[in-house]
Amino acid sequence: MSYLDTKILVVDDEKMILELLHSRLTKTGFVVDVAENAAEGIKKIHNNSYDLILTDIKMPGMSGNDFFEYLKTTLAQPIPVIAMSGTPWLTEKSSFDAIIGKPFCKDELLYVISRFVQIG
Repeated sequence: MSYLDTKILVVDDEKMILELLHSRLTKTGFVVDVAENAAEGIKKIHNNSYDLILTDIKMPGMSGNDFFEYLKTTLAQPIPVIAMSGTPWLTEKSSFDAIIGKPFCKDELLYVISRFVQIG
């Protein structure tokens, strides 16, 4: 799958992070959708198909960990989930497909995404 065919859902409670990731990933050629919390992310997942999900860990309401567990137990097709965290060492024993520490640069993010989709 090439990145031009890749649809990514970004879930984060910080609007600035959502805007930044949407802008950077869209400019790279991905199709990007955003959700401001896990509940909104779940609604979007039930109404759309995604190839990859980026989720924050610490969010009000349902955490990124709970969101991930929901996805793994309810989705018929597994979707790679990359956790974004300011405290990545707290997620070392988790089952996320990948973890990227905040703050990160575009190249770091694209490197992690490239483990799941072909870029360029």
